[in-house]
Order: sequence, then structure tokens, then C-alpha cells
Amino acid sequence: MAAAEQRKRTIVVKVGTSSILRADTGDLALSTLASLVENLTALRRDGHNVILVSSGAVGVGCVRMKLKTRPTRLPELQ
Repeated sequence: MAAAEQRKRTIVVKVGTSSILRADTGDLALSTLASLVENLTALRRDGHNVILVSSGAVGVGCVRMKLKTRPTRLPELQ
């Protein structure tokens, strides 16, 4: 196996609500997301496997649905 192939990695990136929402408005942090996508794309281009995990989906959903509090019951979280 070539040395360059040995350096290829599987990289897992986890982003949470505070990473993808603006603290001041609660809106999506589009510039942050764009930067994240550019960086992950560069890693893929370099041959790495990239896995993006978001724990922020519920937080984004709450903002989009204009909920005052975070749901606690599973059906509401889905």
C-alpha cells in the first residue's frame, strides 16, 4: 500500500445546535455552514472518508417551527 493511501482517514465531524444556529437570532448560521461544507469537501477531495453527524437537528426544527421550548416526548422530537 502506498504511503499516501495509508494517510487517508475516516473523519467524523459532529455539529450541534450552538454550531449551526446564530446565538443572537436563533437563525441558521449560513456562513458557518458554508465554511463547514467547504472544509468537508476539501477533505473528501483529498481522499478522506467524511461522516457528518448533526445533533442540532432538533434545535433547528424548534426554531423553524417557532416552538418556545424544546419538546421532550419522542413523537414531538421526531
